[in-house]
Amino acid sequence: MSEQLYYDRSMDVDVYPHLKLALEILDPALPRVAVDVGCGAGRDALFLIERGFHVYAYDKSDEAIARLSEQGRAHLNQKLFPQVSHFEAFDYPSVSLVSACSSLFFCHPTVFSQAWMNITESLLAGGVFCGHFMGPNDSWARMGRGDLTVHSLAELQVLLQHGFQIVDLYEHDAPGMTLVGRQKHWHTYSVVAQKVD
Repeated sequence: MSEQLYYDRSMDVDVYPHLKLALEILDPALPRVAVDVGCGAGRDALFLIERGFHVYAYDKSDEAIARLSEQGRAHLNQKLFPQVSHFEAFDYPSVSLVSACSSLFFCHPTVFSQAWMNITESLLAGGVFCGHFMGPNDSWARMGRGDLTVHSLAELQVLLQHGFQIVDLYEHDAPGMTLVGRQKHWHTYSVVAQKVD
């Protein structure tokens, strides 16, 4: 029930400002091809299609991909290519944009390095990464679940210093709510970074 409620509510909120910023700085000479990492019900994928992108979207949830396929059925296999997959297993095409909004920290730490390498290798020079990383103060990180990838600011800067120029990095460290109405403490870094080589 909470998964269905999450997908319903995720479609009712606006896309993140950093995704809009990513589009503003993207070189118009690059092909308009994007990957939506952990796409959920597809809010961002549909937003990108409306702006002329071919979007390869994946999520580990069958329900999420079924919803996206239904909502984007007019674009299926033309501009929208949804797939059930995990972070480390997805076969990335060459793209100008990778969007990983509120998803990449769900990648298991044992496979994060592989997943991140796949992302960086898929981006064309001048392409843009936009997404969120989880910080150590997040209440989910403090639970010691073991299945989340968590970065300190210093670790994140090291991660991005190889091949990227950070365009903007915003830290959010404050109490808040989840989309299903549960209270939690959020600690995330929202990043826009451009591939430089």
